[in-house]
Amino acid sequence: MASTYSDRLKLELMETGANANTWGNNTNTNLQTVDAFTAGYLSKDVAGSANVTLTSNNADPTAESSNKVIEFTGTLTGDITVFIPAVENNYIFFNNTSGAFTLTVAPTGHGANGVAIVQGSHTVQYCTGDTVVDLFANSLGNLSVKNNVNVVGTVNATSYTGNGAGLTGVDPFEANTSMIFNQASAPTGWTKQTGAALANTAMSIVTGTGGGTGGTTSYFSSFLATTDKSAPAQPVSGSVSGTVGGHTLSTPEISSHSHPSVRGVFPSGNATWGGGFPPGNTQYACGTSTFTSGTGSSGGGGSHAHPFSGSLASASADVTIPAADVQYANVIVANKD
Repeated sequence: MASTYSDRLKLELMETGANANTWGNNTNTNLQTVDAFTAGYLSKDVAGSANVTLTSNNADPTAESSNKVIEFTGTLTGDITVFIPAVENNYIFFNNTSGAFTLTVAPTGHGANGVAIVQGSHTVQYCTGDTVVDLFANSLGNLSVKNNVNVVGTVNATSYTGNGAGLTGVDPFEANTSMIFNQASAPTGWTKQTGAALANTAMSIVTGTGGGTGGTTSYFSSFLATTDKSAPAQPVSGSVSGTVGGHTLSTPEISSHSHPSVRGVFPSGNATWGGGFPPGNTQYACGTSTFTSGTGSSGGGGSHAHPFSGSLASASADVTIPAADVQYANVIVANKD
C-alpha cells in the first residue's frame, strides 16, 4: 500500500511492509523535513506587487514553507500577501523589504485572515489552519524585561504607571508642535521662533484656524506707549456749555429770618403810637395798655440744587491713542482628549 503524509509537517507515514529497500532513505527525508521545520532558514525575494505562495510538498525538506525562519526581501511596489499552508504551524518572519507598502501573511485560501508585518521587524506567528495570529500584536499578557528594550518604530500605550524619573528620550510632543513659554529662552529640545511676523505682537484667541499672523503696527509702539502705569493721570482740558434751570425754595431751604410787625392789647379807650415801629420784639407801655412788635423767626438754612443740562463742546488730553492696525498672532486653546 502507498504511504500517507502528516497534515502539518508533511512527513511520510509509511505503510507497514511498504518501502522495501527504501525505508532508510524515506526515514532520513522525514528527519530532514523535521530538521527544516525546527531550525530551517529561508530568504525569500518577494519584490514587486504580486502575491506570493510559499511552496509546500509532501516529505520535502527543501519546500519553502518547511522552514522555521523566513526572511522576506526585495523592494515592494504594491501591497502584497504571502500565503503559507493552511495547517497548524508556527513561524518566525522577518520583513526585510523596502518600499512604502504592506506585507501581510495569511493562510492559503484565507486572505482576509492575515496579519501585516511592519517593515524592518521580526515577529512570531502561528497558524490555526484558517487564521494567522501574531504573538506580538495585542496577544501577549504581562511582559517582564530584565534589561533594555530597544524599539524600532512607535510605542503606543493607553496608560503608564510607575516612577518615570529615570526615563530619557521620551517626548510627549510631536515634531513642530508650537507652544507658548514664559521664559527668556527655549527649553532643551525646542527652538525659539524669531520671525518678524511674531516680533512685538499681541496674542489673539480665535475659534477658527490658529497659527496665522497679521497687522502692521508694533504692539510696543501702540498700546504700550499709551498705557504707562508709572506716569500720573494726565489732565483733560475743554469747555462745557449749557443752562441752569429754575428752582423754588422751600421753607427748610430758606435762611432763618423774621418780619417786623405790631401787636397790641388795649383793654379800653383809644391809643395812638406815633413814629415808626421799633425793630426787634420789644415790649412797650402806653397808658394802661401794652403791645409787642416783631414776628418769630422762620426758615431752616438747608441746601438746595439747581439742575444743569448741557454738553461738552470740546476736550483734549495729553495722552492720545493712535489709530493703527496692531500686529497680532493667532493662537488657539485646545484640550487634549
